Order: sequence, then C-alpha cells, then structure tokens
Amino acid sequence: MTIGLLTTSFPRRQGDVPGQFVLGFARSLAVLGYRVEVLAPEPNERMAPPAFEGVDVSWLPYLPVRALQRTFYGAGVLDNVRRAPFSALGLGPFVVAMAREARRRKWQAVVSHWALPCALVAAELDVPRHLAVLHSADVFLLEQLPLRRLLATRIASGADELLFSSRALRARFLALLSPVERGQVATRCHVCAMGIEPAGAAGDRAALRAQLGLRGFTVLSLGRLIALKGIDHAIAAVAQLPDAELVIAGDGPDRARLERLAGPRVRFVGELHGAQKSRWFQAVDAFVLPSIVLPSGRSEGMPTTLLEAMEHGLPVVASDVGGVSDVVKSGENGVLVPAADPDAIAHALHTVRAASGLMAGARKTAAMYHWSELGPRLLELTLGT
Repeated sequence: MTIGLLTTSFPRRQGDVPGQFVLGFARSLAVLGYRVEVLAPEPNERMAPPAFEGVDVSWLPYLPVRALQRTFYGAGVLDNVRRAPFSALGLGPFVVAMAREARRRKWQAVVSHWALPCALVAAELDVPRHLAVLHSADVFLLEQLPLRRLLATRIASGADELLFSSRALRARFLALLSPVERGQVATRCHVCAMGIEPAGAAGDRAALRAQLGLRGFTVLSLGRLIALKGIDHAIAAVAQLPDAELVIAGDGPDRARLERLAGPRVRFVGELHGAQKSRWFQAVDAFVLPSIVLPSGRSEGMPTTLLEAMEHGLPVVASDVGGVSDVVKSGENGVLVPAADPDAIAHALHTVRAASGLMAGARKTAAMYHWSELGPRLLELTLGT
C-alpha cells in the first residue's frame, strides 16, 4: 500500500533542519510496511531529492527560474514573506504544481502537513483517506485571513481526521468554525506532539565537556533565531547567574541582533545536526525554551526540541506558551515560566540546577514520544483502521 505525504517543508539533505518531524512521521509509517511518497517544494539550490529508506521524495518545481524559488525553507514561509514580500509569488504556482502531481499518483491514503495549502490540495484528491496535520503556523495564518471560517470549514470537511500538535491549536482551530460545525468536527480532531528518535549511546560526559570547552553550569537553547523564540530573554536571564553559560544553537535572521546583545558568557555555535546535536545535549546541564507570544498573536505549537532535550535527561525551563504545557510539568520534568520574563527564567534555572530528580522525569516523558511509540496510532489515523 502506498501513502502520499504532501508538505511545504522537508529535509533537503541528510541532517537538514527544516521538516525533520515530517520525515520522522513518514518513517514511522514506512517501518510498519507502507511505502510513503513525499511531494515537497524544490529548493532553490540545485540538488537531488534525498534518499531515505522506505520514503520516496519528489521535488516540485514551481517557478520558471529555480533561483527565484524562495517561498519555502529558510526561516519558514511566514517569515520569508515578511522579510521578502516577492517570495509570496511562489505560493499560487506551488499549489498548482502540487495538485497536478498529486492527481497523477495512485495513493490509498494521503497525509497533509501544513493545512495551507496542503490540506486544501488533498481535499480535492480522489483518495480513500486523508489525515490533515496542522501546526502552529497553519492555525495562526487561518486566524488572520478574511475567509478564515470558509477555509477552516473546507479543511475540516476535506479530511477524515485532523491531528494537532497541541491542545491549544485544536481549540483555536475549532473556534474558527460555527457552533454546529464545531460539534460535528470535534470528534475527528486529535492531539499529539510530533515525535523524536531515541538518543544514541551516551559518550563520556566529562570528555565531551572538555572537548566543547564547557566548565560551569551550561544552558542550551536550540532553534531558529527568530523573534518568536525569545532568545533575548534567555540572554538576559543568564546574565543574572554569575557562573552560568548560555549556548545558543541554530541560525536565522535574528542572529546578528542577538550577538550584539550577548555578553561574554554566551556562545553561538550555529546549526547542529545528528551526532553533533546529541553531543551538545549530553554535555550541557539544562535546556531553555524562552519563546514568546508575538504582538500578532503568533506562538509556538509544541517544539520537538523540548522532547529531544528531555530524551537526553535534561531538565527544561520553558515559557508557558502554545502547547508547551502539554509536555512540560513543573516539578516533574522541568519548570514552566511566564513568557518574556528573564527574572523568572533565571530563578527557574537556579531551581533545576539543584533538582536532580527532574532527569528521570524528563526521560520518562520523552520515551512516550518516540516515533516507534507513535507510529501505530498515526497509522490508525491515516488508514482509519
């Protein structure tokens, strides 16, 4: 049986950051014996589609000149368009290209990641089953559009099941529907954070710390360097802890601004992939996710970096935004703090430093989100079995 997967983001090469959880989703179905065919935007760099066991990837060209294909990847569609409005010109042609190619395929089921536009494309296909997976950018964008109720209704009616990465996103999507529609759709709306892979064998932590130049209490923050992530609040918090160091992993349009804010105990290490990322998770002492709610109302869904940190036994300090509280439980596996509050972050980091029992709670939480654990349920939602 072949399952189609429509997405606007997918790893362009081994270890690439964009769409890692979409790849994980596809693999979780493939290991159960299903062939998965992915349709994703063609990058503007010249490269062949990546090869993953059980997952066939096809790039979709959508503009006549490849170098102009800048709608997707990078900082993400919303931030790409905000910084370079001309990149929005690729949206319409991409929808046409995806619809044309998807109609040619013979799929027994289809999964759409990112409802706008993928769920709308999937809704028009002659496929027995459709699972729509909605993320934070989907729901936020729907809330901004003048035809939001019409679009939300079409997404809901065009999918057999809908999956949200947090309870908050599910509630916000249902609020876009009329009361009657809400009652009809609610039972088909499910919640589950995207999964993670199990951590590999642990190395010699003391040796790792020495190799990476770590000495005192070290806090890691990992993600795209954009305003939504609130990294400046983590920088301000660590400045209050005299013997602490903050390691910022990732890249993005805010990096230069953040580097100007950073003091001598803040290090920028760029994007981390695969074993390199795991080394840092093993070497540091805590993980911080200082995300905020933007003035526009945009916030996090449920970042998988939190689960990756917990998988390595790291206690986490995280802003109580979006779906973070679905996973982070203060006193069990980390500490929740108010958004945009460096003082609260600093106090919480001091707390987790002294709370050794949080490590076991973090690992126990992460184990529930291994792709191998989620796969059977995702397959059930996809196929309706």
